[in-house]
Amino acid sequence: MIKIRRDNKGRELFTNETQLKNGSYQYRYVDSDGSRKSVTSWRLIPEDIGTERHKDQECLRDMELRISKSLIRGSDPILDRNLTVNDFWDKYLSLKCEIAESTLVSYIYLYNRHIRNGFGRRTIAGVRYSDIKKFYVDKIKEGLSVSSIANMHNIISPVFQLALRDGYIDANPAFGVLTEFQRRRDWNQVHREALTRVQQTALIEFTASHYEFKGYLPILTVFLGCGLRAGELAGLTWQDVDFEKNLISVNHTLNYDIALDGKCQYFITFPKTHSGIRDIPMLDDVRQTLLAMFERRYDFNADNQVTVDGYTNFVFRDLYGNVYNDSKLNRILKNIRTAFNKEEEKKAEAEGRKPNLLPHFTCHHLRHTFCTRICESGELSIKTIQYIMGHSHPETTLRIYAQVSDSRNQEEMAALNGKMKIK
Repeated sequence: MIKIRRDNKGRELFTNETQLKNGSYQYRYVDSDGSRKSVTSWRLIPEDIGTERHKDQECLRDMELRISKSLIRGSDPILDRNLTVNDFWDKYLSLKCEIAESTLVSYIYLYNRHIRNGFGRRTIAGVRYSDIKKFYVDKIKEGLSVSSIANMHNIISPVFQLALRDGYIDANPAFGVLTEFQRRRDWNQVHREALTRVQQTALIEFTASHYEFKGYLPILTVFLGCGLRAGELAGLTWQDVDFEKNLISVNHTLNYDIALDGKCQYFITFPKTHSGIRDIPMLDDVRQTLLAMFERRYDFNADNQVTVDGYTNFVFRDLYGNVYNDSKLNRILKNIRTAFNKEEEKKAEAEGRKPNLLPHFTCHHLRHTFCTRICESGELSIKTIQYIMGHSHPETTLRIYAQVSDSRNQEEMAALNGKMKIK
């Protein structure tokens, strides 16, 4: 009859487990090279408290499970135990192939600045759910916004997911952490509203009639007539404009973002999906605007051509010959809006009425406005709208179309007021 071995608390000890004279526990095993090795812990199971000095030590049973997985992989359990979050981040980067270059650069910068020299040095197997949550809380206390925490989570969670799939940990401790932060009052989900037809008309008329801003009218015309993203408009070259076929080819993006050295620079990237590459037919107003620009393209800065990653002859450049970026474009829109609202408030006060102010809007709001207008027209199919907008997922197009339909339904129902005998 086999004698059951127990510890000093009466608990059964498994094969190769031993309780030493000092009260700690030991597990013996044979590594992949055939060498006998052992590990010790003051805690047998996770519920054990252990001594004050060793209360956070990994328990023996968790060590056994980790060692067993390492031996199955044919790796060294001792080395596996010391693998850090940084080790898996580096491995994650080496395997990343589907992410856009600009996004990858921003991820690396964010990781190096906030994670690598602190949290990143922790062993991957030793991180718990509460550790990640506390790390996020500490970063918020340092002044980071919740949206920055979300970006950080987009880095951290996949790293632990990689460790999980490779068998180094039993669960992803980052799972569900972000959900708790999304309940905060300062968590802002961005819901972009399109400009109304009245607001769009007021914006165009104001810009065209003011000397300070009318030079930006072509930018507004192309935004509202093509639905381009800010980087697509900034990166547009004359080679992309085909007046014979009446098409604008969208095949790259001009970005201005932070690089690995912490400095911002311009660089060209390409669409993440095939849907981002598209040919947009030019509306008459867009064509006339671009033709006029093309005819006078050598009037200014003829000898000051900007070249970015081999791309040159950019359509939109300022008076100094510099190309635009999303920050510059949004700053221009802000200045136009501020001037418009200031003038409108004076007019409204003089006329004794409530001012019709322009709401906050950005380049992306103008893109959303274009999509809303073509949905309102009812002339194009959902598939065609999706293609023109470069939406990779039809749900994005359908969501905008549904918003337009809801608004139209409300307007049509309101028109029935007083026309139906119902009481």
